[in-house]
Amino acid sequence: MLKKSFSQNLIKDGNTLRKMVSLAGISGNDTVVEIGAGRGDLTRALAQCARRVIAVELDRDMLPYLELLATGEGREGTANVEVVSRDILTVDLAAFGAGEKIKVMGNIPYGITGPIIFKLIGERKYIESAFLTVQKEIGDRITAQPGTRAYGSLTVVCRLVADVRILMRIKARIFIPPPKVDSIYFSMRFRDDAEHIDDNFIAFVRKAFSHKRKFMRNALKDNYTDARIDELYERMHFSRSVRAEELEPASFVAMYRAIEKKDGPSQSF
Repeated sequence: MLKKSFSQNLIKDGNTLRKMVSLAGISGNDTVVEIGAGRGDLTRALAQCARRVIAVELDRDMLPYLELLATGEGREGTANVEVVSRDILTVDLAAFGAGEKIKVMGNIPYGITGPIIFKLIGERKYIESAFLTVQKEIGDRITAQPGTRAYGSLTVVCRLVADVRILMRIKARIFIPPPKVDSIYFSMRFRDDAEHIDDNFIAFVRKAFSHKRKFMRNALKDNYTDARIDELYERMHFSRSVRAEELEPASFVAMYRAIEKKDGPSQSF
């Protein structure tokens, strides 16, 4: 029985699952961590291509299905599958790589999509790439352009740390049970030149968007004085009425470096 509390919508269509694995380029050299493995349908498809699959699942009712795969015995057995009965948000992803970067895949529950993506971003030094299925609304946010309603802190941070690409659109009817909206399968290939994007910077971006569709200075006032904000705006050539959703991702890097005195010793902030 699927549980509403876990936002469970399973993909059982074999063609869709095989296409997802193929688009992710999973090979015999890969260790793949699967988020929310459910009954093991994607797990099975991954195990046919990957060197090692770590199936992470919180719902204990799903574990018997996964343990059948992990036994390595019988028709269902797949010896390269390991089952981890944990909440993905509490899992240390670094422990799975054995010194090598992992790949992450998963059909992400709507209610915790943001926290999961920010967790992957926070632990990206251990992750080569992530391939996630999310509801269309989240996909639209991640790929939004400045000035649009969907553009926000998630867009900015994802763009700065990864090359993001939509790989496939999945109709609601493919899922069991069907959700109310379609989904997007997308990739995040983490860049090696984004080490400066840390937790403090991410908190700054989220703060800038915290009063969305209002003037950005109203949000920044929670953390900085009017004088500091005025000097920042003069340096960035911002109007007093600028909103966070109008700015390109790179602008937030320049803002943060300036207001937090991270762009050189000559700064007066």
